[in-house]
Amino acid sequence: MLETFGKSVKKLKSNNVSVKKYTNEIGWREFSHSLINYFPQMLKGNLRKEFDKFPWLNNSKFLNAWKKGMTGYPIVDAGMRELYETGWMHNRIRMVVGSFLVKHLRINWKEGEKYFRNCLLDFNEANNVAQWQWVAGCGADAAPYFRIFNPILQGEKFDKQGEYVKKWVPELSKVPPKFIHKPWEMEKKYQEAINTIIGANYPMPIVIHEKARADALSAFQSIKKKN
Repeated sequence: MLETFGKSVKKLKSNNVSVKKYTNEIGWREFSHSLINYFPQMLKGNLRKEFDKFPWLNNSKFLNAWKKGMTGYPIVDAGMRELYETGWMHNRIRMVVGSFLVKHLRINWKEGEKYFRNCLLDFNEANNVAQWQWVAGCGADAAPYFRIFNPILQGEKFDKQGEYVKKWVPELSKVPPKFIHKPWEMEKKYQEAINTIIGANYPMPIVIHEKARADALSAFQSIKKKN
């Protein structure tokens, strides 16, 4: 079946961006299935065993805020709300929300994998496990743990005008593009003028990016010293 699919793809225009992206995703799917075929332990734990000693945090308050799209970081919250309402989100946003969970909040990737498993309409066991271990840094060909997405910069780069955020986080609909990915930086008088009080109508960030990043890197260094 896969061989037939491959022959069909070759007949399509190779310079078609959509075709390239689609075939790349098929490739990642097959790679993920190969991984769990040869390393079935990935379904229950880290492929890279040094992460068995990683100091994950058990914080149900932060985990629930992430699930509900109430972290205070608009691009993260938009993605999580889209996931809950539609059962889908773009791969870029999946990486952003995944990185936020395992690095900013330092919550075990298994919690994210379980939540995605329950929400995704396009759920695939192999893909889900492999992608979560990739973003957590504990899988095959994983993103290095020290690669930590800045949710503000990611939002400004991929949703410059805030259209995506405003669709899924309507309480920020009146926030101008300059502040849409960091609404807490608006002056209080301006928040009052547009009736969008950060901390009341929309939460303050549950963690500060710079501190969370530093804590995550410190945690990563701790497991390197043990090996």
